[in-house]
Amino acid sequence: MELTKRNHYNPCFWTALWNASYYEKVVAGLVSDDLARKQVVHALNAKSKKIYPTTVERVHYDKNLGIAEITKLAAEDFVRRHHPDRCERFLAESATASYPVYLDFENILSGIEATPAYRALLKVATTQAVENLIEKSYLASFVVLQNLRSHSMMNAMIDWHEETGSEKFEHLVTLKWMLSDPHFLFRLVHPLVSSQWVLHKSAEHCLPLCDSPILVQPTSVMVALSPRLLLEIHTDTPAPEDAMPISQKMRDERLEEHRVRTIGNTFREIIGESKQLERLSASSEFQARSELMKDVKRYNTLVRAAGNRELWHLNVYANRR
Repeated sequence: MELTKRNHYNPCFWTALWNASYYEKVVAGLVSDDLARKQVVHALNAKSKKIYPTTVERVHYDKNLGIAEITKLAAEDFVRRHHPDRCERFLAESATASYPVYLDFENILSGIEATPAYRALLKVATTQAVENLIEKSYLASFVVLQNLRSHSMMNAMIDWHEETGSEKFEHLVTLKWMLSDPHFLFRLVHPLVSSQWVLHKSAEHCLPLCDSPILVQPTSVMVALSPRLLLEIHTDTPAPEDAMPISQKMRDERLEEHRVRTIGNTFREIIGESKQLERLSASSEFQARSELMKDVKRYNTLVRAAGNRELWHLNVYANRR
């Protein structure tokens, strides 16, 4: 089996929307997801500060992030701790198995992207409307799932497992369990569904996208669903579950808030319009962020700090298994 070397945080069929021509064709129903990976966008590198054209398959990914080696001893220890009732049978089967084996998480990510949550993302991104509670719930699920697979969360969770003496594969298995548990996901999705939603709309490509695009603050969550559509969920404002989002024209103040949050959540690169990225690059906020990214130790601290805001969910879940 060929292992996946590039694991994308943001799926290519989503980031391809940041190519203006491709976006227009998707809205018109003239292209398919198969063409997404080769779409050209402009990227701003957080460390080098360089702006360059690239295909979406070459942004927002880490090499070998979803690949984990599993040794015989590690596998047996894992089964003893998490499935003691199956341990005897597993040890018998493991005695003749060939180790090490490798876990490739890419098929899990691909499975997530095939769910209604990501179909709802594309539908809302291109129509700029949420039509019913089911669609709203799926979109809230996308926000949760995308946050769990973001650059900061994935790296912070792997670091957390390593610090507790666990193997990398244990994080990936735990994450798979989480994503397969409807009760766990409901506890994350429902608070979003029962909060006030606002869709900020634009007729122009005005929103950049970073590698960790679920922009969480204590009172709200922001995410650019497309270069022209910003979803803002006011988590401090309760609303009926079946209340549809308030739709309004994009205002400069929301663009500015999104800009600041985007810079603060960037670890690898930002994609967007070239002139837009030039303005971002020249800003004092980005200059400061870039200097932090160049220091490996401080970079790792930032990744962990961003991921740790949500890590308690994983901690609680893993301890229940």
